[in-house]
Amino acid sequence: MKIGGKEYRIKTGIIIFLAISTISAMILFYRGFDSDTWQSLKQIKPIYGFLAAVTMLLYFVFNGLRFQILIKGLDVDVKFWDSSRAFIANLFLGAVTPFQTGGGPLQIYILNKAGVPLAKAFSGCLMGAMLTIFSLVGSTIVIMAFNPNLGFNSGSIMKAVFSTVSITFVIALTLFVLSLVKMDLLKKIIAKSLNFITRGKTSFTEKVMGGLDQYSESMAIYRKARKITILFAGLLTFGTIALLCIEASVILAGLNVQHNVPEVFLTQFVLNFIVYFSPTPGGSGIAELSSYHMMGDFAEDLLEIYIIAWRFFTNFLGVTLGGLIVLDLLRKEGKRKAVSN
Repeated sequence: MKIGGKEYRIKTGIIIFLAISTISAMILFYRGFDSDTWQSLKQIKPIYGFLAAVTMLLYFVFNGLRFQILIKGLDVDVKFWDSSRAFIANLFLGAVTPFQTGGGPLQIYILNKAGVPLAKAFSGCLMGAMLTIFSLVGSTIVIMAFNPNLGFNSGSIMKAVFSTVSITFVIALTLFVLSLVKMDLLKKIIAKSLNFITRGKTSFTEKVMGGLDQYSESMAIYRKARKITILFAGLLTFGTIALLCIEASVILAGLNVQHNVPEVFLTQFVLNFIVYFSPTPGGSGIAELSSYHMMGDFAEDLLEIYIIAWRFFTNFLGVTLGGLIVLDLLRKEGKRKAVSN
């Protein structure tokens, strides 16, 4: 699939995503199923499966609404359906590309096809991603500051993960603030750093500086936008992340597992950050491994079953819906090309 002049190997990404996910699921089934598991599964409460689906539906709706608000804040009208399907399609292509890099360009592409100018579509998606990152990491740090022992039952690895997340957030926040007040200084620092690291090779440095120019133009567009727009979109971003985090408790309740809801909620913040920046397509493998380690004290004997259910609702459901949207998009593009020929 070609987006913005770049070719994305969807078929290869799907194969890798499904292969890693299937292997992970098979390992979990092998480790988790025994006679006691079957007895525990008899206590499942089906109503919570419905609630888990409703929670994810609200997650899709909130994200569609926040991107619609971000785009309208740039004085461009976009339909709720267009902003929603652009976000859900993002989930699919993000799941089949490394570091989830394909999702953003596809989201921008769909918004542009819906009549949003390319620069403003890029700005809206960039601001949405930034709000997600800062909300996700910032919330975790604030909660941990008031509850230093909360969520650390997993031991030293959990503490190391939190420390890494905190350092990453501080660095990102510093660069973000610097980009707003001293963009020229930031460009000089990055250019000199890259020249030193690459030993004077200019091609990579020029690409990075070009990206910074595009980022600067996008931020300039949003500096003219209504500040209440960004504030409201930020609140909706918190809401979408909260829905993802509460999904774990809904699934655990459906499995009839007693647990500490605030601890699970916080653990999900850190876990979602890890998945968000995972190098594997859709976080496959890393998501299951991280959840296995971080949720072990909560799910106990039904840990493996919980992970499979959690991945289905928080990942596979959105990826499937996104895949249907992409297939419809490709079908329409094929018809359009056939008519033009």
